[in-house]
Amino acid sequence: MSIYNLLCRNFMLPINDILSHTDINKNLNFFEKSQWWTPKQLEEYQNKKLLQLIKHAYENVPYYHYLFKSLSLKPEDIKTKDDLIKLPILSKEIIRKNWNLFISGNAEKKDLIIASTSGSSGNVFKYVVNRKVLSAQRANGLRTWRYAGYEIGDKMATLGGTSLLPQNINIYKKFAFKAFRDLLLSSYNLDSEKLKTFATKIEKYKPDFIRGYPSSISNLANYLIENNKNNIKLIAAMTTSETLTKKDRRIIGEAFDCDIIDQCGCYDGGESLCECKEHCGYHIAVERSIHEFLDENHEPISGCKVGNIILTDLWNYSMPFIRYDAGDMALTTDESCACGRGLPLVKSIIGRTIEQIILPNGDSIPGIVFSDIFEKKEIADKIMDYQIIQEYFDKFDIFIVQNKGYNEEISRKIANFLEGHMGIHLDIRFKFVDHIPRTKANKRKFIISRLKHN
Repeated sequence: MSIYNLLCRNFMLPINDILSHTDINKNLNFFEKSQWWTPKQLEEYQNKKLLQLIKHAYENVPYYHYLFKSLSLKPEDIKTKDDLIKLPILSKEIIRKNWNLFISGNAEKKDLIIASTSGSSGNVFKYVVNRKVLSAQRANGLRTWRYAGYEIGDKMATLGGTSLLPQNINIYKKFAFKAFRDLLLSSYNLDSEKLKTFATKIEKYKPDFIRGYPSSISNLANYLIENNKNNIKLIAAMTTSETLTKKDRRIIGEAFDCDIIDQCGCYDGGESLCECKEHCGYHIAVERSIHEFLDENHEPISGCKVGNIILTDLWNYSMPFIRYDAGDMALTTDESCACGRGLPLVKSIIGRTIEQIILPNGDSIPGIVFSDIFEKKEIADKIMDYQIIQEYFDKFDIFIVQNKGYNEEISRKIANFLEGHMGIHLDIRFKFVDHIPRTKANKRKFIISRLKHN
């Protein structure tokens, strides 16, 4: 750790907390210690925080007070995270329809901060937080960056859209990003000229880390490889906000000669899953939020199974999220990580619940399964980008951005792969395009199903 790192951690971060009225440094100190607690200690901490949250929600949040009354429940009926199953699942739609009922009655209006996310659906979802929540989010984020070897003050380039890049940056924020040495690069309109410009900027800046959307970093990495630019070496690339494919991981690692640390999270609900250098799975930030993993019937799962992630944010008292459906899926595991952290794991991140292919019998298949055929090297090298759209149970449009060497045999292999997983004959239309549209936040979506899962 350099003198500059020590200055950033011990002087600049505390000063930033004073100016921003946050507690990032204090929370980071806590999270760095708690990650080494035993699973039992972490569970005890969760249950203690949960008791406080439930009591607060019942006494101060109209929605939960009415909910408990309607279910003939009292706050003391929810003693541990295992008791949460007594409460129904919370959705974005429920919050939208009952917005005012979710805001805590004892919250000072001046302390409330309106946040929003476009999510994978593209529909804006607004919710309320306060500076305590923001402090916990930022502190946990810094902890996950440290999994990659990052120290506060290390040079980093951030390449992404609105979910990663701050909006309406004032003079103070501009100074802060420069002081903490974060080079901000927008991934919008990432054509060859912009990639060339970014490559030049990064080469000149010499960052130790790059952080951003996997597709954006992969595009940059592919540009560097194709143009024989091999003088940008990193300690690690930190990917987030999109599904990291095997192809992305391979290309990024090759171009930057570095490790890749993948992360998944959402601010609404406090979700946080992140790899460490051991790559045994994704650590769950259980101090930040309770993560339940449920099957399609909302029953808890265990072992190695795919489950929907349901969150209870242990820090947000302004607008409590209790048993909130984050819309994400993960493959669970009972294994522990070789790094020695007490934080539990999920084996892998499966993707968004809306990115599922629906079978004729009503069952669903995680969309990421269908990416396997595109990961095969003999096919991956001949496709620059793709998107699968399910129009009906047996009707699919597959959009392909071709690379050199693409032929009809590749289309046949892709079609056979999809039909093999669906178990029926499919009407598949291949459409060759120059680019695949991104969401408003400039995120990539591999799978879109027009069908609603009933």
